[in-house]
Amino acid sequence: MGVSMTKQGIRIRKALYIVLWLGTLFSLILCLGIAFGFFTKEKIVTKEVEKEVQVVPDNYLFLGDSLTDYFDLETYFPGQPVVNSGIAGNTTDQILTSMKTRVYDYNPSKIFLLIGTNDLRDGKSQEAVVQNIEEIIEEIQTNRKQAEIFVESLYPVNASVSSTVGVRSNATIQNINAQLEEYCKEKNLTYIDLYAKLQDEQGNLQIQYTADGLHLSDAGYQVVAEVLQEYLK
Repeated sequence: MGVSMTKQGIRIRKALYIVLWLGTLFSLILCLGIAFGFFTKEKIVTKEVEKEVQVVPDNYLFLGDSLTDYFDLETYFPGQPVVNSGIAGNTTDQILTSMKTRVYDYNPSKIFLLIGTNDLRDGKSQEAVVQNIEEIIEEIQTNRKQAEIFVESLYPVNASVSSTVGVRSNATIQNINAQLEEYCKEKNLTYIDLYAKLQDEQGNLQIQYTADGLHLSDAGYQVVAEVLQEYLK
């Protein structure tokens, strides 16, 4: 009787061990399956993000700050392969440190560059602003030789509208524009003088083209779009 009970106890313990072992094995397989599914899903998501960056060939990329960011390109240039790579608040330094994601990944055929007004906000010297813009251009020419570069003049401001203009001045902006125009002539680049199209008789940004003296209104963007349209052909 005692021996029989002992054997029975051993059999029960063995059965329990088998159940526990199978349970552990099942849990391990389940965890591996979840992990594999997770990483597979992550891989798929990554591929989807990569596809979003692969835009259509021969696209026209607009690079800059809020003046570009707020420019509704699809509305003003319907049916054209435009890409908005503007980020509000950006400076020339910030663009220089993000050229891959802002420019190269899109592999554009045309690039419209408008940058520098926020550098003036931050107190950067005219020389430093121009130097950084030239460096941006040279970086593009080195890494995307086929891209045609269009350099937009900095836009005028109107300090009488609001305090948004800050320390920016049209005298400084005009000096920078003159240097950019000269640089473009030397490098055989296209310089687009939008300052002249947006200014009033005093050289300020026309009031009907702005809401805060710095950023453009719809009317202001309409003027810009009409000028730039000629370069999108």
